[in-house]
Amino acid sequence: MKNIFNISEKLKLPDNEIVAISNLRPWINAGRVGTISLNKLKNLTNAKEIGSLDDPGTFFDFTRYRPRFKYENETRKLIIPNIKIHLGHHKNKNISFLFIDLREPHYNSQLLIDSIYQFLSQSKIQEYCRIGSMYDSVPHTRPMIVSGANTSNTKLINTSNNKYQGPTSILNLLSEKLTANGVKSSTLMAHIPQYIQLDNDYFASAKVLECLAEMYDLDKSIADKSFGETQYNDFTESLKFNSELNKLVSALEKYYDSNYSEKKSDVSNADTPMSNELENFLDNISSKFEDNN
Repeated sequence: MKNIFNISEKLKLPDNEIVAISNLRPWINAGRVGTISLNKLKNLTNAKEIGSLDDPGTFFDFTRYRPRFKYENETRKLIIPNIKIHLGHHKNKNISFLFIDLREPHYNSQLLIDSIYQFLSQSKIQEYCRIGSMYDSVPHTRPMIVSGANTSNTKLINTSNNKYQGPTSILNLLSEKLTANGVKSSTLMAHIPQYIQLDNDYFASAKVLECLAEMYDLDKSIADKSFGETQYNDFTESLKFNSELNKLVSALEKYYDSNYSEKKSDVSNADTPMSNELENFLDNISSKFEDNN
């Protein structure tokens, strides 16, 4: 198969445990949580770029992923959207990380998946972890939910069965191919209140990083919540001036408490479904809120 990645000729992967961690834009990157988290992980592990797509136009429509200008040392450069791979190392353990900044392909998706799979197989990774975020019917006044599958045993992650059905990314085939060939595939997903749509959600990013720090015994300072807490506290203050949004938050709190609260009854393990009346109410309030914005 043609190698579509330009991998550094000097690359020599370490002979130790290797974990690949990816995020996916734009599908599961609400509030740029995956992007922010991956960048902080790169900094923590002193990661260096080792490869990128040779011809990103083979896979991406540049009227949808726009190139952009960026100044570097007072020189303006044109940045072309791409998929980049970085290699970092754990400071205290014999673990290395491959960080993959994925984008949803517009063309030739099977070629892209097969090529990434080939690279990861040749790298002999032990685990492939996908991180990201999605908007959900949850209130910001309750502990943020981070759902996960096949992750290490930690109370930070909600491991309830994923019952989602509907549109998804073709890149899910990558994790299926890896799993079929004996590579552990795990996921971490932050659930962000649908009415909070920050350009950069640092609170949700910190929650994902907190989980990753526990999973891989990383420096816990990477999950600094201070700025994110300020973002959410500022939003709480704004509720005083929006009665419609207050109604929405109250309804979401009731639904959250009946399904996710640690204090809920253990009589039944089944989730309490959202009533049609409540669902319609949330849809109406959410629509009004989005229209006002």
